[in-house]
Order: sequence, then structure tokens, then C-alpha cells
Amino acid sequence: MSQDRLKQAFRDLQRLDPMLPYRRIYRAKVMAQSSDLAQVDVRPYDSSLPDMAGIELRHGVPGIKVQVQPGCSVQIGWDDGKPHQPFAALWSTDASAVRVVIPATSLELGAEDLTDFVILGTTHFENLATCMTTLGAALTKLGQVDAGSACATLVASLPTALSTRVRVG
Repeated sequence: MSQDRLKQAFRDLQRLDPMLPYRRIYRAKVMAQSSDLAQVDVRPYDSSLPDMAGIELRHGVPGIKVQVQPGCSVQIGWDDGKPHQPFAALWSTDASAVRVVIPATSLELGAEDLTDFVILGTTHFENLATCMTTLGAALTKLGQVDAGSACATLVASLPTALSTRVRVG
């Protein structure tokens, strides 16, 4: 089939189904993102589509939010081919995350049977442990032996207390 006949067949099909353009996925450039990270404004690379604002952003993981730099590419589509239900998803390889928010009670990185907690570097934990040890020593010098012992117990329990949360800052 020649290229011209193929194009004509596509135009004929589009006349039969005017919603056909909304049953496709298109690449678009992110122009801006809402402050709650839930929506983006995009400029489709296909010039037959207008710029679109306030498009729902989907990542494929419930509740996750991702902040990206303007200018990266994303795919846009429409739920059930309905023009009033656009969404953006499927980041292109040129996208890089500025910030990722994962609202979960537990975040496990690595194997399922991990027993240690994860924290970015150990400096925060070490600083807290040093502070608590210093506080415990000071309280012991003041004659508050039980308070010093309580601080030592608290330091020992920190890995367990922190194991349900991972915060990168």
C-alpha cells in the first residue's frame, strides 16, 4: 500500500470515529507543575494538539508524587478516549526527579527479608546517638543515674523506632 493510500485510509477512519485522536498516546513537554505535584501543564509535540493545563499526573504507584524539572517529556492520553479526561504518565528517559514523595508506613529498599533500617548516611543517627550519650553522661554526673540509663536505652532503641520510616533530606 502506498504512503498516500495509507494516509487516506487513516483520514477515512478518523471520519468514522472522530474520537480516534483521543484513543492515542502522545508525547508532550512539561511546561509547569502544580505545587501539590498532582498536575502538569504540557505542550504536545504534535502540533495538531493545543497546549494543555492542569493535566492529572499518574505514576503507576498509588499516592506517589514526583516533582520534575520543566522541559522533560511525558506521555499524555485520555481515559476511555474522552476529551475531558486527559492524564499524563510514563516519563521519558530525559526526565529526572527533583523530589519523590512516597506516602507509605513502610519503605523497604532491597530484599524482602531485610532487618536493618535505611537512612541516608549515618551522620544523622550518629549525631543523635552522640547527643543522647552526652546527655546521659551529664545526667549521670548530676546524680540522675536512671535518666542516664534511660538515654542509653533510647539510643539502643533508635534503629527499631526509625525502621518504619525512610526520610531523605
